[in-house]
Amino acid sequence: MTIESQKDLISWATMKNINVYFDKKKILSNININLNYGENILILGPNGSGKSTFLKLLNRSVYPISSKHSSFKLFNKESINIWDLRSKIGFLFKEMEERVIKKVNLYDVIISGYSGTFNSRYSKILTEKEKVKINNLIDEWGLSKIIDNEFQSLSDGQKRRALIARALIFEPNILVLDEPFCNLDIKSNFILKQNLDKLINKSLNLVYVTHNIESILPKTNRVILINEGKISHDGSPYELINSKILSDLFKISIKVIEQEGYWRMVPLK
Repeated sequence: MTIESQKDLISWATMKNINVYFDKKKILSNININLNYGENILILGPNGSGKSTFLKLLNRSVYPISSKHSSFKLFNKESINIWDLRSKIGFLFKEMEERVIKKVNLYDVIISGYSGTFNSRYSKILTEKEKVKINNLIDEWGLSKIIDNEFQSLSDGQKRRALIARALIFEPNILVLDEPFCNLDIKSNFILKQNLDKLINKSLNLVYVTHNIESILPKTNRVILINEGKISHDGSPYELINSKILSDLFKISIKVIEQEGYWRMVPLK
């Protein structure tokens, strides 16, 4: 995306001179970037490059080092109430699947989007409006036949769809997904892509991480490449998803092929 094309966009996240440390190790370094409405953003980079930490800045589970030269704003605010944040951004992180304890059913996982806890007792105090919203999400994400099943007994694809439905409880304008296509078989991958495509058609903005370029959504219009904790490139898919840049990023010789918005890569000898 060119600088000229970004001028008319409205930012919902603004980062200036952002640095993040864990155990005295710098994970993100000198992050300067705006995330804007109207963008569907892919975050791409090698393992350990800082992609998930970048996403966790957005859900406020990670905080940058504060200095007089740095600033971080969400929706033009330096601090934001967690419930206000959830009404604006839905989140899916890989570790969420592991947090669900045994014997919790799928329905209780979805309604935990309201309460923040996996407790069946909350279903008794749902309003009629909330029940209608939940049932609509269950239908939209193809979960009605398994809604009473134990969450941990489900396939990876079913778990992923359930947690995304949970993330959409408050009808956010933005959805942030960490490795949504990880460990999915061909059918589950296809179903998830279809559902995410429908959300984009409804003007929801997507920010997602993937390692597999075959999982890049055709309607992605911005790519941010992160390497060793720094943003190395920021532009459109057609500017950055190519053989040279990805070979340099992942330190492997590959050929990148694009056809009608879908991508794949072939290793080179």
